[in-house]
Amino acid sequence: MISIDFLDKVQIFQGLNHEQLAEIVKFCEETESAPGTKLFAQGEDAAYLWIVKEGQVDLRFDAAGGTSSQAHTISAVLETGAFGWSSFTSPNKYRLSGYCAGTPCRLIKVKREGLRQLFEEDPDIGYAVISNVAAVVGTRFHEFQEEAARQRGQDLLGGW
Repeated sequence: MISIDFLDKVQIFQGLNHEQLAEIVKFCEETESAPGTKLFAQGEDAAYLWIVKEGQVDLRFDAAGGTSSQAHTISAVLETGAFGWSSFTSPNKYRLSGYCAGTPCRLIKVKREGLRQLFEEDPDIGYAVISNVAAVVGTRFHEFQEEAARQRGQDLLGGW
């Protein structure tokens, strides 16, 4: 069961009241996955926004024709973390692949079309969610930049 109290802890839903969260629950579905399970592939239709209820999801860049490995992990998403923001942006295709990592995952899938309809009916909900998604994307981008800079620094030091 998906509780409003749990959704209240999810960063992208911060600032929403329980009445608004109750509207979002209508478009949620809980699912479980075993470690190593591919949840979606890079390039697939981004029909859902995802939230980790338990476990960890690795977002990976899968090279065309290659196999996936933890070495290709761009970001790890933990409990109350959301991913799949590509469901809000054209062309609505996942930019990375998602994998359940380490332990079994309990996830919440939120239907893109249901959220869009809700955002049209209640623009305050849409504004709050999209603003929070932008903050999450910005944070992940800065983390990625910092990691790339660290890697670049290690590469340069290795040449001495």
